Amino acid sequence: MSQTVKRSLPFTDCFGRRIEYLRISLTERCDLRCIYCHPSGRGSSLGADLLSSDDVVSIARSALKLGLHRIRLTGGEPLLRDDLEEIISRLRQLPGLEDLALTTNGQRLAGRAAGLAAAGLMRINISLDSLDPETYAKVTGGGDLAAVRRGLEAALMAGLSPVKVNVVLSSPGVLHRGGLHAFAELIHGQPIHVRFIEAMPTCSQSPQGLNGGHVPAQQVLDELARSDQLTPVPGPEGGGPARYYRLNGSVGTVGIIAPISQPFCSRCNRLRVSARGELRPCLFSPTALSMLAALRGSDPTAEIMGLLRKAALRKPRCYRDVAASSGIPAMHVIGG
Repeated sequence: MSQTVKRSLPFTDCFGRRIEYLRISLTERCDLRCIYCHPSGRGSSLGADLLSSDDVVSIARSALKLGLHRIRLTGGEPLLRDDLEEIISRLRQLPGLEDLALTTNGQRLAGRAAGLAAAGLMRINISLDSLDPETYAKVTGGGDLAAVRRGLEAALMAGLSPVKVNVVLSSPGVLHRGGLHAFAELIHGQPIHVRFIEAMPTCSQSPQGLNGGHVPAQQVLDELARSDQLTPVPGPEGGGPARYYRLNGSVGTVGIIAPISQPFCSRCNRLRVSARGELRPCLFSPTALSMLAALRGSDPTAEIMGLLRKAALRKPRCYRDVAASSGIPAMHVIGG
């Protein structure tokens, strides 16, 4: 598996933030049509997959040479890539890699979780916006909640750890019909970490335009506190910007991620690569750096390292400094 190497000097942006985390989107294709990701309501089995497995490995190798040490594979839906296990296995061989994670909607996870773990995947995030079948199907454009539940159990059985569940607060509905307390029951006896995430206004949407209005993450905590004792705790591995709590001594935790009401840009440590090979300094960056020419060049590693340095220097102080720009793509295009 990955080798331990001596790290280079910290790789920082012009604001002194240490950049150590790279998100690589493997595909724009998806088998769901989530309202916050496909605002037109149209999902697609088609889309750009311009990065080959060799390209993904080349990008990762260059990033690791600069001192980044965490990689997350995203989409679209990365389980639509037949070569996903191959990519994971090859990434785990790279010197300097300390953390390799995956984000999935879980629809196809049950049959592949064991294989992903065997290939070297370390941890997984599963998007699951409601535990009510009707609400889940509405938010996802027809997703099968039972399939995600099977995938969640398979991830736990495969030994992936930690297993995190991402709940995007795209609708006030998650706070009603016992929605929050269903998640509380989910973590009570299992090492599952549920994070409630404020929806980001991509695709020229405002927070108020998201299916009934912006839902502050603090409102989730206030609602849970009505019936549960919340104890602040350190987050699991790869906790990122979330604040975590145990509920009445639960095995798992709940966390909140509040980019709208409590921005954490001052601690941002990531860069993003889309499935089109576009390098984005920020989720809301109005322009991106194409990596395709560098990947096809005579010295890909050096050229990609140069692009990563350039992207780091272009990171804005805060997403709000660039969020008003036009032309921000949908989330499935950027990479979730």
